[in-house]
Amino acid sequence: MPSSPKFARRRKLRQLIAASACMAFSTTATTTVAEQPSPPSIDASIDEASYFKTAACLPESELARIDRNVSRLESDSAVIRRLTADRLYSKASNGDVATCDAILCRLRGLRVSFSLDTRQLADQLIERIRLACHQRSVAALTPSPWGDSSDAFNRELELWWQQFSQRAGDDNDAIRQFQLVALTAGPDWHWNAAASLSDAKGGDKDWSCLLGIQVPDCGIRYVPAAKQLQTKLMATCTNSIDNCTASERVVGRLIDSTIRRNPYGWSRETCLGIALTHHRSELVNELCENIWNTPGVRVRELGLSLLAADRVNHDGLTERLNECCNDQRVITVLPGQAHFGVGEADWPHSIVVPRVSDVAQYLLWKRDGIDARQHGMTAIQADPVWGVRLESIGR
Repeated sequence: MPSSPKFARRRKLRQLIAASACMAFSTTATTTVAEQPSPPSIDASIDEASYFKTAACLPESELARIDRNVSRLESDSAVIRRLTADRLYSKASNGDVATCDAILCRLRGLRVSFSLDTRQLADQLIERIRLACHQRSVAALTPSPWGDSSDAFNRELELWWQQFSQRAGDDNDAIRQFQLVALTAGPDWHWNAAASLSDAKGGDKDWSCLLGIQVPDCGIRYVPAAKQLQTKLMATCTNSIDNCTASERVVGRLIDSTIRRNPYGWSRETCLGIALTHHRSELVNELCENIWNTPGVRVRELGLSLLAADRVNHDGLTERLNECCNDQRVITVLPGQAHFGVGEADWPHSIVVPRVSDVAQYLLWKRDGIDARQHGMTAIQADPVWGVRLESIGR
């Protein structure tokens, strides 16, 4: 029976509707596949390598137990997720290295979970475990030589400790001070001192971090940092003569190491000033002897070394002063630091010209208890670091 035009139109309409529905279904499926997160190839390879590494160290029953606990972190119950997270944290922080690595490896696998709560819980748990492992590794630091450890925390801790111990020593005081600084740095080793270079004040822990870790070994690229560190070291004293604690002793050794290595290329005058500010007597004696034994040394540095040696009561100072009594070389005075002599009416009438012989004569009089002002040196001025201003010595 031939179809009527009415039925033909209905058949064509049904075909159009079916075709439209098929196209819509195909588009939806394609969009769904595109929206699914693709696993990162690098992380997957790293996690796979870590998985097989820990699988070789732990029995299968232990690995299966860890897998079951990690899978519970994707539970719909918040109570189960919280209890499971606490259980995994306790097991990782109190277990051995293999157990901790296995748990961290499987927690990193949850970072690609479809659940936002699961991803956030995994990240928080990873940071808690890493911090606990870092604190445990730092607390276990001993003066004994390190072995070949497979723990990544221990390997990096060893490198930082070697750098610190080369500057501060490797005794118990240095270890305790390094532990304080390392705990503050955290597992990611963010060496950020609480007091910045621009701040003139800082505690022993800040000085230990600054001088034991952050001082570079090349000074050419760090001119602004060199000036800031110089100002900071000259502005405050980190050492107490009457009550020297263990932390202050470590900071003192760090200052000695920094001055001896001199990574910033400081002048001898700057090094002597820093050593005097922090009461480093042995370092001052060493710097003075280096100046005296250097041929062709600058006259200003020679005069400052005599003042510094007097501040620390150097044993060979008297002999050195007697040798310098006939040295008539004029000491270079920095711009704006020239002093004027004081006449009877307390009015400047002449510029003081300091000579090496004047410095030597002043110190000889001082050691004998004679007032230099009674012998023509009327412009003498005191100085908190050097004892007397070099520019004010003379006639």
